[in-house]
Amino acid sequence: MSRRRLEEAILKSRELGSSDGEESEKYSELFVRHRVQLAKDPHSIYSLCFSPSGKQLSVGFGNGAIQILNVEDGQVDKTLYSGSRKRLPITALQYHPRSENLLVAAGADGLVSIYDIKSEINVFSITELENEINALDFCMDGSVYATAGKDKKVRLYDSHTNEVLNIFEAPEYFYGDDVPFTSGHTRRIFALKFHPSENHIFLTGGWDDSIKVWDKRMAKEARRVIDGPHICGPGIDIKDNKIITASWVSRNALQLWDFRTGNHLHDLPFPTTTMQGEFLYAAKFCTDSIVLAGGSGTCTACAINLNTQEILGDISLLNKPVQTVDAACGDRLVAVAGVAGNLHIAELC
Repeated sequence: MSRRRLEEAILKSRELGSSDGEESEKYSELFVRHRVQLAKDPHSIYSLCFSPSGKQLSVGFGNGAIQILNVEDGQVDKTLYSGSRKRLPITALQYHPRSENLLVAAGADGLVSIYDIKSEINVFSITELENEINALDFCMDGSVYATAGKDKKVRLYDSHTNEVLNIFEAPEYFYGDDVPFTSGHTRRIFALKFHPSENHIFLTGGWDDSIKVWDKRMAKEARRVIDGPHICGPGIDIKDNKIITASWVSRNALQLWDFRTGNHLHDLPFPTTTMQGEFLYAAKFCTDSIVLAGGSGTCTACAINLNTQEILGDISLLNKPVQTVDAACGDRLVAVAGVAGNLHIAELC
């Protein structure tokens, strides 16, 4: 009897393991949980970030305001900064990967601010002079975070001391000179993403129609370059050695790449019309095989199954561009926001 029970337990565990691997395939639609009206800024939401647990959602506004929402009920829990007419947009937000209480915010005014969420205190700030920061991310273990933006430089910060560890410079060249393909970006950077399982590797992309793969241990040059994507927002994500890119172009804007080789795998369908075009700003992996992307062409965000290319659902911002999306790590929750303060919290089901 005990042997039979053991065999049944082993069989059941194998079945559960198999179903876990296929978890992303079972989702068939996108259901909107909350349509949140946030009145801090009538113009725009520029950045979103779920906390590591997925219980909080931080929101960055065009007037510099930062709010923390309770994901369960869609209500504002805390206001870290109330905003000002003189402030520029909060363009990037990231939680420390091992803390619900530590949030780093970066803005178009070049300001990097670190907040203790529980006490609602700005514990540290630094300004990158003459820069507009567009992108920010932590490495896997949280020891380093990086910023990038208008000045085409990538700065690596020690997350404990907040001192600059290294700066990946933009290439210095005169008109007509050849620029090595592994040098820095030649135009503004709009996206920066660390590899989820390789602590030293990160990707950047922007207006120069290239994705550069960096190793933070290397002093100057990129390891590899992927040519093509025209990135104008948080349009790079990586999962299971696959890269998704969202380009601000009319057609074939959503593309899948092999991280190991840099090869283009295939384009993904994004529903649009001939008159509208796709023009995507943002993309994010929700699961191993589902991505969320949105932009200004149709003013919608769509959840798309990578394997079947099926559109699971869309979220419309009513003729207002989608500027940012995020997905809760290890969960089915997603968030979509953009112009006019539109914010939707939805789930795959």
